[in-house]
Amino acid sequence: MELVKENITIKQVSCKGGTQVLVDEDIIVPDVNPDILKILQLDASSCVTGKEITDGRTVINGRVDLKILYIPDSEREKIKSIITSFDFTQNVDSQDIKHGMTADVASNVERAEFTLINSRKMRVKVVVGVDYEVIAEKSLEIAVEAADNGNTELRRENVKLQNCVDLSETDFVLKESAEVPGGHASVNEILKVDARVTDTEYKSIPGKIVAKGAVNVSVLYTDPDCKVQSMESEIPFTEVFECDDAGDETICDIDYCISEIRYSVQEDSDGDRRVIDLEVTVGVRIKATENVSIDMICDCYEPFMKTQLLKEEVELEEIISRPFTQNTIREMIETAQGAPGISGIYGVITRPYITKAQLQRGKLLSEGTVEAYILYLTDSNETPVYSMKKEIPFSYIMDCESMDDDLIPEIKAEVKHTAYNLNVAGEIELRCILALNANIIRKRKIELINDVVTEQPDSKEKKGIVIYFVQPGDNLWDVAKRYAVPQDEILRFNNMTEEDKLETGSRLFIPGI
Repeated sequence: MELVKENITIKQVSCKGGTQVLVDEDIIVPDVNPDILKILQLDASSCVTGKEITDGRTVINGRVDLKILYIPDSEREKIKSIITSFDFTQNVDSQDIKHGMTADVASNVERAEFTLINSRKMRVKVVVGVDYEVIAEKSLEIAVEAADNGNTELRRENVKLQNCVDLSETDFVLKESAEVPGGHASVNEILKVDARVTDTEYKSIPGKIVAKGAVNVSVLYTDPDCKVQSMESEIPFTEVFECDDAGDETICDIDYCISEIRYSVQEDSDGDRRVIDLEVTVGVRIKATENVSIDMICDCYEPFMKTQLLKEEVELEEIISRPFTQNTIREMIETAQGAPGISGIYGVITRPYITKAQLQRGKLLSEGTVEAYILYLTDSNETPVYSMKKEIPFSYIMDCESMDDDLIPEIKAEVKHTAYNLNVAGEIELRCILALNANIIRKRKIELINDVVTEQPDSKEKKGIVIYFVQPGDNLWDVAKRYAVPQDEILRFNNMTEEDKLETGSRLFIPGI
């Protein structure tokens, strides 16, 4: 018997988890900078710069970028900045890690603190959280038909799988010349530049994935009078990524990160420093999958022959459903008691975190918080900029289309867009669009039929008509396969139809081989 097989590529997580890296470093004030009188803000971000996989180990390389704002010990200058970076390395050891696997790694700064040692030196401690999955791609050959299905008895089972069509990382560079808006003073010195990716969407077409979005850039600078100013610019993008196996139904999980920002100040046509040349490098991680529903052959035999099945057991993740919701969160944020008043907002960074994911009676309950980090310009000469943090809780319920107990929810939260404005009362009106994408997964083990071997039975094994008494748990397939006769023959011999059920103790006539 020859089987017709369908090839499916699946990704199996061999090793996953989370770890922390402590970056503990001293920072010396550059010679061109004045002494530190007071630290205003320590802004820390992280990114993964490389991964290396060998048998038993994954080496993760990353970088922490630090932006420090401080009040200098200077009569003229009100605020200065220090921009620096530190590299880190973290090893993940596991006997399940093999050379040739792929690592999917994300990092984020969990905590950053500083100690001012003296006016020219400070110590910084940054805790970086690293989440990782080491993934093995496996090609499965699933039997779906018999080449000669004239006499073969086939039993089928429907399975829903994720076919992995792409798992890759890349980056692209955006360039923009941003002009200082009218009404703002020209640039003396840039203190810091921040960028974030927003308003993302994608479309999959045969052989390609088209990604769209925008990079919002915020610039904090001093004017010729050494006053603190800020401006924003938006750089839209449309990028096309090659993906040979992508189709119209491909589902993409795309993560973006800002890996590098370069900038320089240029003069405009009037000779004023009002043009900022920006070059932003965006890192992209792509997981592209397709939902595949396959009626696989789970059992078979050839009537009147001795049939032996060669099987392989594999563990798979079956996608039961993909619930999705998108909601707008609105929040009024007041400054803390004793904090300086707001004269302008530099920027707001929002980061969502899932704290609870629970399945209840066909519903998926998800809870979490959106952390909003706000840096604003103040009306105080002593503290020209000020930062604060606000935690906004959320809770949503999504339909998951199943009430089984063995399901596992996986949720990804993403803030698609953030908007804010300052009202007359000095409050910040914050609005963000929160998207929740979930996979409802069932882990199961199935047996794949790799090959079927048939042979003629010995003459001694040939039987005449057999009278069989139905045992508890019997079904027509099991009885027919046991005696290697077609199911239709048993029904015909016993004047039965497919709708008739086998009753324990009842008598069945089995035609002979």
